[in-house]
Amino acid sequence: MPDIVHRNIPLDIIIGFSMGVVTMFLVKMFSEKMEDDNDSNEAKIPWGLIVAGCVDEFIDGLLIGIGFIAGQKEGILLTVALAVEVFVFSLAVTSTLRNKNISKGKTFLIMASMAMLFLIGTMLGATLLSNLTANWLEIIISFGLAALLYLVTEELLTEAYEMKESPWLTSAFFVGFLLFLIIGIVV
Repeated sequence: MPDIVHRNIPLDIIIGFSMGVVTMFLVKMFSEKMEDDNDSNEAKIPWGLIVAGCVDEFIDGLLIGIGFIAGQKEGILLTVALAVEVFVFSLAVTSTLRNKNISKGKTFLIMASMAMLFLIGTMLGATLLSNLTANWLEIIISFGLAALLYLVTEELLTEAYEMKESPWLTSAFFVGFLLFLIIGIVV
């Protein structure tokens, strides 16, 4: 994020961040539909958490790949930082799935899928994205930032406190965060 702030190009940040927020709201809409369609006799898989987590894991992988393009030191720092985040997130998801009486087999398949998305993201970040311009990388990083913030605000905190969230309240949070990010760039 510090590189984003220092480049002083708010439009790229606004585009990437907005795309991330819209995408995550679409993911939420899709996952809620999946949860509603789920047979009530079976244990309900928290699709919102799973889909948001898959997007986050993929983007975390992309960021590690991009980090190694920037340099070995940057790549290692990102890997260590994101390894801790992924470890804690994986424990939280596994715990949530087991508390919802999801079988060990389904839990394993879900977690293995997330791990594969992380690896795929890393490979794509280190290979295909290595030739992108700084503007496109900024858009991707801003998208990832919005997805991560969504995951924290919408899924993990809601799961932790089991409270009903409002799309307007969540949108206000994102607008406020983006506003302060842009002010930090311009000022």
